[in-house]
Amino acid sequence: MEDTDSRSTVETVADALTEAVRTGRLVPGQRLTESEFTNRLGVSRSSVREAFRRLTADGLLTAEPHRGVMVRQLSRVEVDNLFQVRGALEALAVTLALPKLHLAPSTLVRLQSDLDAAVDEGDMKRFSQLNGQFHRLFRETAENPLLSDTLTRLSNSLYWLQFRVLVDSSHVFETNRQHREVTECVVSNDENGARAAMLRHVENARKLIQSLPDDHFARPRSYIDKNPTTD
Repeated sequence: MEDTDSRSTVETVADALTEAVRTGRLVPGQRLTESEFTNRLGVSRSSVREAFRRLTADGLLTAEPHRGVMVRQLSRVEVDNLFQVRGALEALAVTLALPKLHLAPSTLVRLQSDLDAAVDEGDMKRFSQLNGQFHRLFRETAENPLLSDTLTRLSNSLYWLQFRVLVDSSHVFETNRQHREVTECVVSNDENGARAAMLRHVENARKLIQSLPDDHFARPRSYIDKNPTTD
């Protein structure tokens, strides 16, 4: 029972930290201390430490010598690298999930209808939630735990940048066009069309993130090496 309770507490801490990054209450480069979250969440130091380890492995946090644990900040190059991998894996999820979703498309079609309604109403928060559900449906239906876990970790790394895009850009709603294309291709059992639409969707997301100002991104490592701080 103690082991189960401990795992549950770690998950609670990890979820709280993830949500704080997702909503911008914790920002890239911000240093996190075990004592702060032990007091804030009323949990043990070991639970916070384990949550830090888990989220570091997932790519949401980073641990650096002499600096401790911080919210991870990606460079523009790292963002591009991440999206190259993410696009390939999202397309694979479509391939694996399509046969089942084609035979039973009601959940996908209903989700698409909700996405369309969120766009019509200009409800960015609802659209963001539904977008997450849309991608999660494919990776969960694919029934490949490694694929699902990897896509989840990649998404975790982008929480902060995705949040800033939602705040700063009205073009996010335009990505729903690819949602509809994917849905229509799944219903008509067009695997190649669905894969291509998903790749376009991921590429549009990459472009939106890369349109953010430079201060949202980490400086390239080569720049840091040439311009060391004296901290």
